[in-house]
Amino acid sequence: MHAVVTGGASGIGEATARLLSRNGAHVTLIDVNGKRGARIAGEINADGGKAAFHQLDVSNEKDLLALAAALFAERPVDVLVNSAGILQNAVRLNDMDLGEFDRIIDVNLKGTVLVCRAFGSRMCAAGAGSIVNLCSLTSLTPSPQLAYGMSKAAVKMLTESLAAELGPSNVRVNAVAPGYTLTPAMQQRIDEGARNPAKMIEAAALRRLVSMEDVAEAINFLSSDKASAITGVVIPVDCGFLVGSAYNAYAAQP
Repeated sequence: MHAVVTGGASGIGEATARLLSRNGAHVTLIDVNGKRGARIAGEINADGGKAAFHQLDVSNEKDLLALAAALFAERPVDVLVNSAGILQNAVRLNDMDLGEFDRIIDVNLKGTVLVCRAFGSRMCAAGAGSIVNLCSLTSLTPSPQLAYGMSKAAVKMLTESLAAELGPSNVRVNAVAPGYTLTPAMQQRIDEGARNPAKMIEAAALRRLVSMEDVAEAINFLSSDKASAITGVVIPVDCGFLVGSAYNAYAAQP
């Protein structure tokens, strides 16, 4: 199996690349962070896996098309994981920097669209493939992360639409919607005081944060033959945040 993972140099993308490799996949990592991406690929190879790294900005269509053509010329891509993304802190509309807005939309939404176009068309031509996009709880419920939330809500619609479009070519398209996940980027925000871990944990039914490995396991399942009849779904991986926050907000509890 050949798996391509965008955002593979850190966070959920890195955890997913490592897990897929341990399960026997040849993994191609794509990330804008060249130094770290090369190091992660090297560590996977040192551990007995097979990995390659390509430094690339997913919002650059020209580079994406060239890479997709080159990779498919070597071997078909069976699995595509769209993990490249940018977080955002809470902000009011009138206070939001529009440069930040543009960059988040470019990477989180446009980047996902471009990657799906570059690789999805070739998967369809090959007659098989699995795409897993990274949504978020902000795809399902409002958040003060305005640009981030809009980008992830759009990725949900993209996932559902592509599942219907690509399904006749035997290409499945699904997504995971991680809750508060303890990635390096999240840890940095906690350290800066931009996130309150106690509140995040209290709202989750399981009373803990999501780990990167939790999300990677869900991605691994959706990309595998065990999910061969599943397409067009968005699976929350949130330690029960959605149900816990709704249940606990009820005015009277048993």
